[in-house]
Amino acid sequence: MRTTQQKKEAILNVATELFSTQPYHKVAMDEIARRARVAKGTLYYHFKSKEALYASLLHQGLDSMLQRLKARFDKTDPVENLAFFVRELAHFFHEKRTFFLVLQQEESSLFSKKLKNCYEKICTLRDLLGSIIKEGIGKGYIREDVEPDVLIEIIMGMIKEPVLKGKTDPELHSDMVIKILAEGISKKTFSNEN
Repeated sequence: MRTTQQKKEAILNVATELFSTQPYHKVAMDEIARRARVAKGTLYYHFKSKEALYASLLHQGLDSMLQRLKARFDKTDPVENLAFFVRELAHFFHEKRTFFLVLQQEESSLFSKKLKNCYEKICTLRDLLGSIIKEGIGKGYIREDVEPDVLIEIIMGMIKEPVLKGKTDPELHSDMVIKILAEGISKKTFSNEN
């Protein structure tokens, strides 16, 4: 017999799977309960509504991601911190791909009041990356002409897009992003002049 916590985890796992493959409005609480092999009352005991369940799985995933990133930073070397950030985030997104797909869905904005904390956690993730970049610029590890906000978007895109397409393994993925950030892609120098 499963414990209360095991039932709750089963519900969250099934909900994450369903929300990653279907739009929010098409996911039914009855289907979640059936697939999680729990009574509908058990589902509503843990989550008062579909919105509360959706918010809970996003909060749990974002908390896990932030804890993983914050846990092991080397405070002295921004380049190593950047490589660590890329590697950990790429691995996390690959390992938790169904959560990542849910996170990417635009419909989460429908629940702005309940998901305000999720938005703040995503901002924390971007702020963390931004602080690494700014520290790297300040210490002379990263070029001064790099715009931190643009670089944040570039790095996040390089991490997220291959995961969305499911095309690569996390080690190859993170190594490629780190190599491109450190060395670029060209053997020749390009000019900004016409």
